[in-house]
Amino acid sequence: MDALSPISTGISTGTSAAGLPAEGVRQASPAPASFAAALERQLASTRSKIDGVRAEIASLREGGARSLALSSRPSAGPTRPMSIADVAARLKSISTGDGADPYGWRQMARSTGEQVIGAGYGAIFERQIQQESGFAPDVVFGLRKSSAGAEGIAQLMPQYYPSVDRTDPRSSLLAGARSMDHYLSAWGGDVRKALASYNAGLGKVQQLVAAHGDRWESALPLETRQYLSAIVGDMRPVFTKPSNTAAVFGGRGPGGVLTMPVDRTGSRPAGSGIDLFAQEGSTVRAPADGTVHVTHGDEGAVLTIDHGNGWSSTMRGIEGDLPADGSSVRRGQSVGVVDSGARVALGLALNGRAVDPLRYLIG
Repeated sequence: MDALSPISTGISTGTSAAGLPAEGVRQASPAPASFAAALERQLASTRSKIDGVRAEIASLREGGARSLALSSRPSAGPTRPMSIADVAARLKSISTGDGADPYGWRQMARSTGEQVIGAGYGAIFERQIQQESGFAPDVVFGLRKSSAGAEGIAQLMPQYYPSVDRTDPRSSLLAGARSMDHYLSAWGGDVRKALASYNAGLGKVQQLVAAHGDRWESALPLETRQYLSAIVGDMRPVFTKPSNTAAVFGGRGPGGVLTMPVDRTGSRPAGSGIDLFAQEGSTVRAPADGTVHVTHGDEGAVLTIDHGNGWSSTMRGIEGDLPADGSSVRRGQSVGVVDSGARVALGLALNGRAVDPLRYLIG
């Protein structure tokens, strides 16, 4: 992000861009000392107000408030950038919230992702917005822009979102989520390609996929590779034994991630997978889209979901209303409930080889 741009005092010097007297403008005589003193006092007052607002923003980052995030101003068209006074007024109107989500914007991002993109995508979208703006108030309200000129909580480019109020968190998040949904559709559900398109542009990613095929990701700009890694991890899976094989998880298509299948109370590694502890009778959800295969053994039902692209997940410790063998499930869809053992054993495999699921779990 760029530093805050200098704020104009609105005082004309009568000089050209090169610093010379503007053509046809008579140079003014030196200002009287009394006028210079008054001007300096006025500028000092303005600087003091600006410093106070900046300090207030810094303070709110540490404690913050929630009610501001709940406002939803309609986007009737392009809006002027918020001034220091506008931000100061809004900051004074908000009440203190919790330290983890002081403005309610994290929850807003998560719920927007769930509603607009789809069930199970809220946590991914929240991580994405963390990378975009860090939920920082000065970025959210447009006081600080990216070096490319992106604005607001979802870092939208003005030329592509002219009718969106980019300084309104709700409007900006809705626009960002709709863009992600569009990119997911364009890439057949490939989460990694969709995220890369949001960061680097759809055309750029299409060019790299066409030129490099399965190695498209290694050709991305460093910034975009770091962006992907921060949100959904590296593209190389972690096998239980050393391997040189590299691939990405399937999810809704090639390149997605796993949604946590239960509301866990704890977890621990278990062999090549992980045990997720949860309340008996609580819902178990499909960690990603796929085709279900149900088998029964001494330990009860075993659900294996084929996610495509060589990826599959396996869950044990489930009972209740199980999906039919061979049926399709969507990410976040109920596939049963936790049995009396109060734990679900989750495994993940690539082409039949065990992969560490912790690297691919979101939420």
